[in-house]
Amino acid sequence: MMKCGTMPTDEEWLAITTNDVTYNERFVYAVRSTKICCKPSCTSRLPHRDKVCIFSSLELAMEQGFRPCKRCRPANLKLPNEEWVSLINDYLETHYMYELTLDMLAERFHGSKFHLHRIYKEIMGVTPAKYMQQLRLIEAKRLLEETTLTINDIAERVGFHSSAYFIAVFKAQEQLTPKQYQLKVRNDR
Repeated sequence: MMKCGTMPTDEEWLAITTNDVTYNERFVYAVRSTKICCKPSCTSRLPHRDKVCIFSSLELAMEQGFRPCKRCRPANLKLPNEEWVSLINDYLETHYMYELTLDMLAERFHGSKFHLHRIYKEIMGVTPAKYMQQLRLIEAKRLLEETTLTINDIAERVGFHSSAYFIAVFKAQEQLTPKQYQLKVRNDR
């Protein structure tokens, strides 16, 4: 179980909210919801104060299961790219049905969107958007095979904002419309 350090004092919280570089050598802060630890000067989105805990060193934070931020790199440690992409994939696999942009992923995973896009494609062979589209299509096929949901309901459930776009993407991938796919699967049983 992950343990947290102390809650931030008013002085420490002020250092975090103002990105005060003079506090970088005094402490790191960890965010329980993301399991990431940062320098006080980190320019990532400000977390909720009640989710923040303070550690006197990066090592103590890492011993408690927190990982270093990719943006501010406490003590200049870097998360290996493969591990970083794996964390992104874990997130995409549980959130593919929501609208996710490259900017949102970069902010959540503490990196620039250009770096994230480049490293992700280098490791996965596809962009994050393409991988998310693949996840959506896998779930759409499962729903077409196992449920009686309408095409519109399936499109919405897997994260396509338009059933017309869902049908076009599905047909480009499967060479069948979702309805044709559903009928084929049912006839093959």
